[in-house]
Amino acid sequence: MIRVNLLPVRKSRRRSQGRTQLFLFAGVIIIQVAMLAVVFVWMNDQLADAQADVDRLEDIVAELEDDQRALEALEAQSQELQMQLEAIQQLDDQRIGPVQMLDELQAMLSPIEDDVHLGTMHEDWNLDWEPRRVWIESFVETDDGGFSIDGRAADGDDVAEFLARINTSDYFDQVELDYVRREGGDADLVSFELHGQLDYTGFDDDDDAEEES
Repeated sequence: MIRVNLLPVRKSRRRSQGRTQLFLFAGVIIIQVAMLAVVFVWMNDQLADAQADVDRLEDIVAELEDDQRALEALEAQSQELQMQLEAIQQLDDQRIGPVQMLDELQAMLSPIEDDVHLGTMHEDWNLDWEPRRVWIESFVETDDGGFSIDGRAADGDDVAEFLARINTSDYFDQVELDYVRREGGDADLVSFELHGQLDYTGFDDDDDAEEES
């Protein structure tokens, strides 16, 4: 009987099967790595797109914020302009009365130098009085149509003459002296304060009529 030694063949098959399994395992790993690489690249692309969207939205938000600030600045400028226009309109509405009132107040504190000027003075004025002995430090017009004057003078008689003159004006009503105080010092001056009501009634119409004539 012939005997055949099959042991080398079996060993060769086992080695072949081992190599095949190894190749299959390596192929599976390579496929998994390739799939992971594809997923990684895809996720990176998605992340890049998302980041681009975020950047674009941030740019839009920044532009909207700039527009909002510009709009707020325009609104502030509009409000400021409106306030200026209202102030100008108010000054324009009252331009005749206050200007003439201030002119008359200045005349009370100015020397009388000519007959025309003398003709505008009231008979109760002391024409020998030196008006430069009184000077006004502040004139405040209040919202309710009143006014207050702070000033200084050489003495109380000068304050009395100024008070007499201002009471003869049609622009000043209910004028009252608040106080007269001796300041002391070398100048030996007095300070005073008075208040009252302003009356511009009728002056606008009269002046407009004069301008039209």
